Amino acid sequence: MDTAIAAAMSQRGLPYSWGGGGSNGPSYGIPPDTGIYGFDCSGLTQYAYARAGIQIGGTSRDQWWRFRGSTVARSDLRAGDLVFWGSGSSYTSIYHVALYVGNGKVVQAPQSGDVVRVSSMWFGSDYFGAVRPTG
Repeated sequence: MDTAIAAAMSQRGLPYSWGGGGSNGPSYGIPPDTGIYGFDCSGLTQYAYARAGIQIGGTSRDQWWRFRGSTVARSDLRAGDLVFWGSGSSYTSIYHVALYVGNGKVVQAPQSGDVVRVSSMWFGSDYFGAVRPTG
């Protein structure tokens, strides 16, 4: 998963763009971010894994659903795992994904007005879970 992590880390500083990015890299987003070239959260993770030769799906919900059979306990997180947050108990409530890079850190595209960056991992009531993508 070193390739996926390196790919995501190489995008640090690029603007968040709602609906932006994907397997081929950054792109212009959808309203309200049509004029912003960058990534949203799932576009960044999709790009990172595409560089490693693994197709993970387009939205955060798609990414969870595709690897729902490979969930990871929070105590077993490893670099390369995808971590998710949602507003309810169904995967359809997932609203954010980040790439765990180890040592209690994630690389993520957080929200409009922000940039791709490394952040401390957080859990809290919205933490949904994690999966370990495989080829």
